[in-house]
Amino acid sequence: INAEYMGIQTSEMVNLFIVFGIATIVSAALPPGFEFGASTSALQIEGAWIADGKSLTVWDNIAHLGITPDNSTSDIADNSYYQYQEDISLMKQYGMKNYRMSIAWARIVPYGTKGSRVNMKAIEHYRKQFQELLQAGITPYVTLYHGDLPINLVLLGDGFTDADFVDDFTYYADVSFKYFGDLVKYWFTFNEPWCMCVLGDFTPENEATKPYQIAHNVLLAHASSVKLYREKYQKDQKGKIGWVLNAGQHYPKDESKPEDVEAALRGMAFDLDWFADPIFKGEYPERMKAILGDRLPKFSEEQKNMLIGSADFFGLNHYSSSLAEPERTSKENNFKKNYWEDRNVKGSNRPEWNVTDMDWAIVPEGFHDLLVYIHNKWTKAAKMEIYVCENGAAIKELNISAGIKDHKRVDFLQKYIEQLGRAIIDGVNVTKYFVWSLLDNYEWGNGVSKRFGIIRVEYGDRPVRIPKSSIKWLSALINDNQSEMSFTLLQ
Repeated sequence: INAEYMGIQTSEMVNLFIVFGIATIVSAALPPGFEFGASTSALQIEGAWIADGKSLTVWDNIAHLGITPDNSTSDIADNSYYQYQEDISLMKQYGMKNYRMSIAWARIVPYGTKGSRVNMKAIEHYRKQFQELLQAGITPYVTLYHGDLPINLVLLGDGFTDADFVDDFTYYADVSFKYFGDLVKYWFTFNEPWCMCVLGDFTPENEATKPYQIAHNVLLAHASSVKLYREKYQKDQKGKIGWVLNAGQHYPKDESKPEDVEAALRGMAFDLDWFADPIFKGEYPERMKAILGDRLPKFSEEQKNMLIGSADFFGLNHYSSSLAEPERTSKENNFKKNYWEDRNVKGSNRPEWNVTDMDWAIVPEGFHDLLVYIHNKWTKAAKMEIYVCENGAAIKELNISAGIKDHKRVDFLQKYIEQLGRAIIDGVNVTKYFVWSLLDNYEWGNGVSKRFGIIRVEYGDRPVRIPKSSIKWLSALINDNQSEMSFTLLQ
């Protein structure tokens, strides 16, 4: 029985497979109460790029420079600013109980800065959306920042490295908690700070230090916002707050070579520990300190105290894994000082690993191993839940017919969720899983050419939504009542 067949089956057939213990349904081997959902972000789906008082973002500007292979922009995207009720209706139809979305800083505080005007049209819009989600039985999980920096912060200041960035972001967070906290009980400050720090536009003059300065400011903005929420809102609103880190699992290319083992550990340090260690220890990773020296900023004692414990859960985005070896030998000293040279990791794939339409390797066991890594390094001692906030695959869809029969995506999700189940059995406290993404969307520099959605989008002035096999498969998994039996069978 293969995954292609599974992609179109009903809940009744899923139950039959569970009863017979078929391996295809090991993906349902999750404990009772485990929660599923889907994720999106404002810039990638909302459109309405200058509607109702919204200001421009850095990405609005970049998108209009013609950088995408299909010359698309995020001006309309999925038009969810106007069509979010259709999205809610589809989530309700397919049994989605949790929806992770972001709100747009440039809509809510258009000027972007501390003390500047709040756009009440945006407040009214998002309150209405949150109310309709709750009325549909769907819990909103809200990200404050997901790649859409108000352009004023770059035009009038230094963006992420500006001395006022922490105060500007904390003000925006305060406004959001104030106006939405009665409806929103799960908050994420930043999505994927690694991308914010590493994938920017650097120059030879600043590339040796700027990524680390950005990370420092973003960490402090996160901690400042969490401190504000806990002191001013959490007791009454009874919500939780954290942020979302992205990571792959690095394996030594040759486990018998110490330099490859060290390259894998260094990759983990520069990709994930960079942002997790300060939250749990108040310090950057020792490997980074040893390599970077004075180029790595230092936290004051007050800042350390603010950082430690500044998350109620561990948010994780995971897509792929890789093999690691040094990019250069330790004897080579003539190299530029920048993030990639500091990291000094050359990634590659095993020949047997398939890849997605993003050319990212499909390595389900890497998901298990990464969850165990996080558990052993941080969350076990902290008794902290892990929320998987994004996991999914871009699959090439040549036409509508091929797109809605996305059996390769079903196979991907099945195998990755199997490994999540293995991690739980191994003691990892994962309690939530959000697929990326609810909808095909504007995928940054790739425009709309890469499709991650479990719902297909036919783009136009009013984009059309078409459910794929993957949302039907997930619906069967979500709505199945046999998870306790399945979990026991797998144990």
